[in-house]
Amino acid sequence: MSDCLDGSCLELKRKRVEEAKENPVYRELLEVFSRLIDLTESAIDRVRPDLKPVVLTPYVEEKFREGLPLVDRKNFPVPEKKFELLMDIFLKGLMGIGDSVDRDLHILIDKRLDGRLRGRQFIEQFVMGSHAFLGSVFEIPDINNHLLFLVLRNIFKICLIPFQDTLTEELAIGWESGKCPVCGFPPDMGVLRGEGGKLYLHCAICGHEWRFKRMTCAYCGQELQKELRYLEVEGDGIHRIHLCHLCKRYLKIVDERNLPESMPLFLDLEELITHHLDIIAEQQGYIPGIQMDALAKDHGQNVSGLL
Repeated sequence: MSDCLDGSCLELKRKRVEEAKENPVYRELLEVFSRLIDLTESAIDRVRPDLKPVVLTPYVEEKFREGLPLVDRKNFPVPEKKFELLMDIFLKGLMGIGDSVDRDLHILIDKRLDGRLRGRQFIEQFVMGSHAFLGSVFEIPDINNHLLFLVLRNIFKICLIPFQDTLTEELAIGWESGKCPVCGFPPDMGVLRGEGGKLYLHCAICGHEWRFKRMTCAYCGQELQKELRYLEVEGDGIHRIHLCHLCKRYLKIVDERNLPESMPLFLDLEELITHHLDIIAEQQGYIPGIQMDALAKDHGQNVSGLL
């Protein structure tokens, strides 16, 4: 499974976003998210002819079964021209939501003009997780890291559609890593689903979902029960937080079994509207698994994919 990108599913997501806007804390952020849904749909139509099917060779399948994701980060499948086109679509298309968002967008656009947010080097450095490079970008004064990350995530999600389509359920059986089998990035959310509450992780970048062992840290692989625990929020039977004492990271989890049948679940949206869980975990000394400096360290490892 992966984040929905087709028309009927996106319409359900739009309705769910409108419901979530009832909480004023998230209203402006959800205005951005809602606009991104529309822009993503139109952007896919623009680049669909370039989204060629991916053919898996026996060699690729063998290496995948050895634990390498489908996408080779050293040759990340985001052509520079397509990246620039999509950046223009998203940055310009988000204008007009509000003064604070417009101010943040103007800063991002200015940084593109000075070369910091454009070109093949930016794509490669981001996906390979150059800590120094990410620091230079995400520590630019006044830059809205969250907004930039949302835009980049949607761009990469679109470009990775052919790889999402290629990964069959049969091929995915046996994937045991906490990193995404499609693009190799870490998860930002988890969901308990089906009989017995099987755990599925949700990729922070491409939105792919994959099965994972419940009592294992998705970020460091720790399996010792004494180092792991769930934190449940009083009065909330839907959400919980998975804490790892070893790496001090946490994963927000939704128990889909306890959701009303009429409520569709979109984990990319759920990640945004559960900030209260982040506050609880961080107050206890834990850090998000996809925090920017942690993301850089994760992806600085010498691990590449295949295609």
